[in-house]
Amino acid sequence: MIPLKDLNPSRSFPVVNIGLILANILVFIYQLTLPPRVLNSFFLANAVIPNHVPLFLAGYIDFKVAFWPLITSMFLHGGFAHILGNMLFLYIFGDNVEDYFGHLGYLVF
Repeated sequence: MIPLKDLNPSRSFPVVNIGLILANILVFIYQLTLPPRVLNSFFLANAVIPNHVPLFLAGYIDFKVAFWPLITSMFLHGGFAHILGNMLFLYIFGDNVEDYFGHLGYLVF
């Protein structure tokens, strides 16, 4: 039931995909080392909070606070099953997407 590989070979080594998997794992390990209160602050600083967009548009917060989490939130995971499932699917399917878009195109995507 759980895919372990795909049948589509890649034409190039998936450098960006492997880098993203390693970055996700490193951030998750960092999360595990944080005490609960610091972890909560880490999540609040790096997770997307939809209310920040109207606050930015009204001039209460700056652009970085409102939109930087659109990038940083991709590296946050809620537990072992969450990161294992995400990294498994990224490993299986990400190399084909990187092969199609190219390294830089995949990173931007």
